[in-house]
Amino acid sequence: MDHHRIVDQHLVEQYLLNEMSPELREEFEDHYFGCPECAAEVRATSAFMDAARSEFKKPAPTSSPSLSDARPPKIKQNWLFLWREWFAVAAFATCLLVVVYQNTVIYPRLRNEVAGLEKPEVLATVSLVNGNSRGGNIVSAKAGDAQALLLLVDIPTQDRFSDYTCLLYSPDHQLLWTVKVSAQEAKDTVSIRVPFANRREGIYSLAVKGNQEGTASSSGADLATYSFSLSTGSGQ
Repeated sequence: MDHHRIVDQHLVEQYLLNEMSPELREEFEDHYFGCPECAAEVRATSAFMDAARSEFKKPAPTSSPSLSDARPPKIKQNWLFLWREWFAVAAFATCLLVVVYQNTVIYPRLRNEVAGLEKPEVLATVSLVNGNSRGGNIVSAKAGDAQALLLLVDIPTQDRFSDYTCLLYSPDHQLLWTVKVSAQEAKDTVSIRVPFANRREGIYSLAVKGNQEGTASSSGADLATYSFSLSTGSGQ
């Protein structure tokens, strides 16, 4: 093996890092044992690599913080303390507002609604019995602003349906609510109480669907659609 080739190709480093093929390693050792310069290069490079490994294994020195380095954490801790104090005050104020709102608005409203359910009430009634599912006259009704509405409807039953769904649509064709009716309940005229919340004047539609067992209500068969006109006011 030529000495210049060893220098140009950095074969000493490859030899010490065990990156040579067995054939090249054997050829290098044949030259190395007979070349004083290569032997010296191997010893020097090996010593350098050992020193580098020892240096890398040493733990990183830890320096004690100076006075200027110690001050910023104190400032940060002060800000953190102020932030915690402010957050506690804000959380307490929020809880207080919730309690006040519940006691002054929610609970009185619930008490009034419960009291209203315990009292007799005259309901505005819309009878859709033998109604206008095929384009007959539209039934009209008038209900007070806080008066519930009672719908009376006959459901066209069929033996293949396990239950039925009634869907009420607003004058702008938005679905307001749905209610399930069992096959047993559908044998007679069904009474549906319509709450007065979010109610306005216009023509409403009540769709009736038949549901087979094991199928979703949304995929029920259309059986009938009834329309009625509602006006609101004092009801007097």
